[in-house]
Amino acid sequence: MVLPPKISLGYYPTPFEELKRISKDLGGVRIWVKRDDLTGLCFGGSKTRSLERLICKALQEGADTVITCGPATSNHARLTAAAARRVGLSCILVLKSEHKRTEILGNLLLDKILGAEVIFSNVKTLAELEPVMEEAAEMCRKTQKKPYIIPGGGYSPIGSSGYIGLVEELLQQAKQNNIKIDAIIFASGSGCIQSGLIVGKAVLNAEMQIIGLTINRDKDVLSDRIQQDVKKTIDLLEIDINVGREQIIVLDDYRGPAYAVPSPEGMKAIRLLAIQEGLILDPCYTGKSMAGTLDLAKRKFQTGENIVFIHTGGSPGVFTYSHLLSTLEQNNGSI
Repeated sequence: MVLPPKISLGYYPTPFEELKRISKDLGGVRIWVKRDDLTGLCFGGSKTRSLERLICKALQEGADTVITCGPATSNHARLTAAAARRVGLSCILVLKSEHKRTEILGNLLLDKILGAEVIFSNVKTLAELEPVMEEAAEMCRKTQKKPYIIPGGGYSPIGSSGYIGLVEELLQQAKQNNIKIDAIIFASGSGCIQSGLIVGKAVLNAEMQIIGLTINRDKDVLSDRIQQDVKKTIDLLEIDINVGREQIIVLDDYRGPAYAVPSPEGMKAIRLLAIQEGLILDPCYTGKSMAGTLDLAKRKFQTGENIVFIHTGGSPGVFTYSHLLSTLEQNNGSI
């Protein structure tokens, strides 16, 4: 296996801990959390792992500016801006928005603090941001700058390869805790994290299920993206493995009304985890995926099985939704 080179942007391994009170309330299924919200760079997040290799690639190509895209709430965009600044690059963020926001909160506030140039684009789908990135890159070239485009969410074979290390960490931490991981569950957006985890599972001969809970794209669309990225990642790494479509598990039962629109279940999960475990989740990504994790734990898993929830990050998003979160009433702290 030939992994792409990387630079160091995060602190690893990230913590691994059982949610003991939640597990007790579930009555048999054990819930663990992989704290990728603590990778260190600018409020942390799993995207740091892909950016270590993508930013390295930009430097190798002599870039002085990186360009990426995403929704205005994007954790990937925030971390790309921070990673670029860490190594002395400029950053342009092409963000999907219906209008130029008057309130600068959460990830968008951090984008601004980091000095990223933000271009809002009134498009209907995230895919339509790609030509806007190309336009931004062409403008850079006209001013003698050298841009490097990072796909939204880091979705690329180079980006996906960053998550093989996450699987390796989890296997080591499971061994240290004398447990077998039965499933890994997380918010799946671009498909980059899920692609990397699936390849990592295959490379390391792991047996756990990899379950992505889509937070924006339709299940079939996301599954197709993951399948394509898995194949390209395998080719990039020059490894002889076969990953069948059956290994791509994407569920769309927990998206709520729409992307970035809080769901009642997600808000309840945010409150529950705060009260029971002192763990903060956000309404856009981890709140919804934790709600799905708890539901699946009760319906699909058996006593004694171990589920790992990947906290992919997103804590700045809490402040974007402060008007809703501040009105949550404390429940009785039970599931």
